[in-house]
Amino acid sequence: MSIVGTYHVAAWAQLSSYESFLDVVSEWPPGPGAPLVPQQPDSELTAMMAEIDPARIKAIITKLVSFGTRNTMSTQADPLRGIGAARDWIASEMRTFAATSGGRMTVTVPGYLQEPSGNIIQPTVISNVVATLKGSTDLNRIYVVSGHYDSRVSNVTNFVDDAPGADDDASGVAVSMELARVMASHRPAATIMFVAVAGEEQGLFGSTFLAGTLAI
Repeated sequence: MSIVGTYHVAAWAQLSSYESFLDVVSEWPPGPGAPLVPQQPDSELTAMMAEIDPARIKAIITKLVSFGTRNTMSTQADPLRGIGAARDWIASEMRTFAATSGGRMTVTVPGYLQEPSGNIIQPTVISNVVATLKGSTDLNRIYVVSGHYDSRVSNVTNFVDDAPGADDDASGVAVSMELARVMASHRPAATIMFVAVAGEEQGLFGSTFLAGTLAI
């Protein structure tokens, strides 16, 4: 390991707070770029952060777990179990958030039929849930906040057994949904998309589909 690398490892070991991080960074050897200047959140961001509700995030995770399995190839016809039920619930919640936006947030559920490929072993409709909050001044600058709502057991092609997926990745979807709820009533300059994608566990199918739609 280089001297600089050793220095960085030792520096990280000292960290106990954000302030100690700033102290350590100030001692690092200079780099080729401009010095980093910490940016303090403005009053609107501070207010939004105060609206984040950990209990709501936990409730979303618990609800997603309740669908039993969210394997991408699981049932899409059962209203209580499987990825279809999870998709419909997420979309319904997102539409509730959008109702507070004064028309600035729209919710869509784009999808496509994926033929058998790799870990997708049967024809499967892969759907994303997309809540788009239109920017107020810079519409074409787009930020994406996403998590994948599908889950799996060790055998990725087993779409029958329970696969709760609380951490992977109901937690990510919960954060995206909670941010959508909080930000729906605000007017960000840029466009923000809050997305729950499917097909991640089988090979990033939903994310690839999303990227393709954004590239058009």
